[in-house]
Amino acid sequence: MFIDILNIVHNATTLLFGVFASAAFLGIRLNRKNNLTLLLFSCVSGAIHLFVYQLYGTSFAEQLYPLITHIPLVLLLTLYYKYNATISILSILTAYLCCQISNWIGIAAFALTNQQWIYYSVRICITAIVFVLLIHYVSDITAQLLQKPTRSLMILGFMPFVYYIFDYVTSIYTSLLYSGLEIVGEFLGFVLCLTYLMFLFLYFKEYEANKEAEQRNQIIEMKRVQSEKELEALHRSERAVSILRHDMRHFLLSISSYIENNENEKALDYINEVIHTSDKTALQRYCKNNIVNLILSSHEGEMKKKQITFQYTIQIPEKLRISDVDLTALLSNGLENAIHAVSDLPMPKRIIRLDMHMNHDKLLISLKNTYAIKPQIIDGLPYTSEAGHGFGTKSIWYVAEKQNGNCQFMVDDRFFTMRIIL
Repeated sequence: MFIDILNIVHNATTLLFGVFASAAFLGIRLNRKNNLTLLLFSCVSGAIHLFVYQLYGTSFAEQLYPLITHIPLVLLLTLYYKYNATISILSILTAYLCCQISNWIGIAAFALTNQQWIYYSVRICITAIVFVLLIHYVSDITAQLLQKPTRSLMILGFMPFVYYIFDYVTSIYTSLLYSGLEIVGEFLGFVLCLTYLMFLFLYFKEYEANKEAEQRNQIIEMKRVQSEKELEALHRSERAVSILRHDMRHFLLSISSYIENNENEKALDYINEVIHTSDKTALQRYCKNNIVNLILSSHEGEMKKKQITFQYTIQIPEKLRISDVDLTALLSNGLENAIHAVSDLPMPKRIIRLDMHMNHDKLLISLKNTYAIKPQIIDGLPYTSEAGHGFGTKSIWYVAEKQNGNCQFMVDDRFFTMRIIL
């Protein structure tokens, strides 16, 4: 009688474990409402199982268990909780696999003591302990894993699925597991090996993708910081111009004082110093947009020094939807790459052309430059083997993506072209 009671309690705890663990693996919160729903389902399923057991015995009840519990549980999770059928099945298979922890420990306890009541007692206790550990440490992770793409889910669910089929085929519907056949005994080892290899493949692929994303984020952050520094330097230059204009009266008074005192050489030196300071802070007006003026002015000196022909057509409003930092990243990186590309050409062939205009509220940027070495376009991006180069075009690409825009790089026999639509 005592053993029969333990057996009923063991079956009840196993059923509750499977139902509640399956729900928790999906991310269903075990609040009052869900607990009552899952408990009601468990009671109905348990009552049907007990009814079949009383009429047809243990063996038939175990064979009918998937129809009594597992399939209805899939329907509950998909129809009531609105989860995808694939991940619902995977969560149930995972919970079924976790039941084997208490099963193996119970069998080990029975082998040591040869006492049936110890087997059931150990299984009840271990089932409760494993459930608590799974809820606290595993269920949240499993819920996140089950949101992975279908290919990943297939690899994750391969082992639980094969074990479920293996267990029912070899021990519930037949007795192959206890036949002593070597092929049966070694089958799970074979499946475990396949699962491990597939996991390694998946892990390696995701590891590579994560590393690439990490490098991309580092590049973006590095370029963002650089763009902010450039923008701040441009603003400092603009402020210097304002200060110079403000102080012009003082400059003229100082020059007048030198002349009145017949200190002409000092006056000339002072005038030259003011001219030099003014040249350094000169800001050319290319268009209505102040940031574009600052960016182009900052590169103007280098282009003049390298005798680069800079041709531009810019028709844009004073305010743009794109942030100043992102616009700086696009134009500065594009101009730096263009200046670098034309620098090795003979002077008459050093040409950079910039066209910026609006078309139906979209900003169109076209930057063309001649080149000494024809760039290769690989996977839509220009490829370079030079150390320390290539980050600029990647940064341009990522900024365009971030702005939900489009970026294209093209090359013909004369010009390399960068086109951006934002």
